[in-house]
This record gives sequence, C-alpha cells and structure tokens, in this order.
Amino acid sequence: MLSELASWIGISIVDLITIAVITVVVIVLMITFALSVKPRKFKPVSTRQYNAELFKRRMELEELSYPMLNEVKIGGGKAGPTKIDQVMRLPASILLIVSSPPDVVGTPRCSQNAGQWKYVKPDHSVGAFLNPVVQLHPLISAIRSRFPLVRVRVLCVFPRTAEFGSRPPRGCCTPDNMTSIIREMAAEDGVPNQAMDAAWESISAALGQKSSSQSQGGDALPEKKRGKRAKP
Repeated sequence: MLSELASWIGISIVDLITIAVITVVVIVLMITFALSVKPRKFKPVSTRQYNAELFKRRMELEELSYPMLNEVKIGGGKAGPTKIDQVMRLPASILLIVSSPPDVVGTPRCSQNAGQWKYVKPDHSVGAFLNPVVQLHPLISAIRSRFPLVRVRVLCVFPRTAEFGSRPPRGCCTPDNMTSIIREMAAEDGVPNQAMDAAWESISAALGQKSSSQSQGGDALPEKKRGKRAKP
C-alpha cells in the first residue's frame, strides 16, 4: 500500500515515511504550543483558607524565637488603618511583615521604585496595591528619626499561588521560603547591639499599646516627653 501511494505521488517509500514522521512531529508541537499558551485556570483562595494560612504563618514565626508583635494597626483617615501582620525584632533591625492581597496569581510586578505593585487575579484581570515600603513610610521614618542606628526592613508575604521563579525579589516571599529569608536577614544583622535594646522597648510599647487607637489617627510612635517648664 505504501509503495502504491509512493508511486502515485512520485516519491520513494523512504521519502514518504520521512514526510509522514515530520508531519506527526509538527502536529504534536502545534498541540503542545496551543496548550501552553492557553490561560491557566486558578481557583480563588477562600476566606477560610486564607485565615488558616495566616495562623500557620504566625506559628512558624513564633518558632523563630524572636520578640514579635502581632496584628498591629497604625494610621487611619479615609483609607482606614494600615495593618502590619507582625513586627519582629531581629538582632540589629526591626522587621515589618505584611501580606499581599490573597488573590495574587502568577508573577507579580514588584519594583522597589514603583509606588504600586501590580498582579494578575484568578479571573485574569489586573490588580494593584501600594508598595509596602511606601505604605509604611510614615512608621519607617518615625523609627529612623528616633533610632537612627536601627535598620528597618519590610517583608511582604505573597500566597502560594504567586510565582517568583528561583528566588523572589528583595522584600518579597511566599510562605514556603518566609522563615529562610528571615534567617538570612538575622544572619546579616550579626550580633545584637545596645541600640536595639532601647529601640525595641520603646517601639514595642508604643505599637502594642497604641495599635487600637491608631485607627482613629495619631502618630505611630509617641514623641519624647518634654520636661515641665519651671514656674517663675
């Protein structure tokens, strides 16, 4: 049958088989490419799953044994208070841990110099949220002005549906590499310094006691008390 087909086309049987194999390979490659460019379907994270992930993250952070405050709220105004999931004391720095929106999928665009970070939602629409460093700038400035020797770090935790490749950008992580990145930060700090002792005592007291009241406005850190003026 092949010989008759080859004779009818006017080519040899070897050439006919070669053409058939090439045709099959091309069809397979086209199907593979079509499947690869087809939009992936992402299942949105439920509120229950998100809260469970937050609780699990908190347990993992507590195992690091660094002093830490949970669910700190600062600021206020029309936009409402800014929530910081954890404020952690490292050997020579303060780490502010926040969460990205729970509906991030794929690879978000997290430029350190951008005012907003953009990402793709499960329905393939584009979302955006404030760069955490920009959002927390008032608190960072307040800490640096009071304690110039203390470094302030910010870490934004993305859900597992986010993809960063081999390593996320600086200041970003997922739950899978969160603790390892924090350990790297602590190793960079080295040994604790005396400036951190006074800084953490003041910062933890201010944020711990003022957290609930900050939603109605006010400074993130209290100003230093001034001495009373003597009466003449």
